[in-house]
Amino acid sequence: MGEDVKHPMRGLGLSSLCLQEKKLVGAVSVAVEAILAQFSSSRTVVQKSLSVNRALSGDSAINPSLGRLVLQCLCPALHSLLTDGLKPYQSDLIAGRRPNSAWSLVQASTRAPKTHALFNLQVRVGELPHLRQSKHRFNAFLLGLLTKLLDFWLSHLQSCSVLETYYHPTSFMRLSLTACQPLFEELLLVLQPLSLLTFNLDLLFQHHHLEPESHRPEIPSPPFLDSGFQLST
Repeated sequence: MGEDVKHPMRGLGLSSLCLQEKKLVGAVSVAVEAILAQFSSSRTVVQKSLSVNRALSGDSAINPSLGRLVLQCLCPALHSLLTDGLKPYQSDLIAGRRPNSAWSLVQASTRAPKTHALFNLQVRVGELPHLRQSKHRFNAFLLGLLTKLLDFWLSHLQSCSVLETYYHPTSFMRLSLTACQPLFEELLLVLQPLSLLTFNLDLLFQHHHLEPESHRPEIPSPPFLDSGFQLST
């Protein structure tokens, strides 16, 4: 009889965890839909005004609004999802305890030989002198991944041995292997439309176009899927 009581409770616990993770995936979905809407509207404007191919609407030099939208909506949503359940520190015999971050996760997950393109991007971002904060480097890495590498990196990360080292068992990424695997598949489906678009985003876009994070006004949570949505400069 005791066993009959314990199993439903365990099931409810996992369901509750997955419900929280679903909110994180939902935030990514909202950001992607806003990017698609903005991409579509700006593409029309670019084509009418410049009479050039549609790839320019994904160029942050010509369409800075798209760059702002990616940085202010998609990057924070993915950062929240990937730092969910992230352990605060890593223990090292030489350096002692080292703080974890989304950027340290990027570095750890792009060392394998089969991740040559990811490794090159990570090195390129790490060598940018203007990006001193780990969060800014993580954002720049995501901008680079939008050249059709984002879903590849996430799939690679899920299969990577660093998960147990970096994440608690109740994190989204650890649960994506078991109870929340359907949510991870949903995440990849949500991101898939972005791989059909052509992005050319400046890795230093945040440095060139946005105020320092500590001085920038807080941006409200985006309840926007309106096709006329635009972020203020």
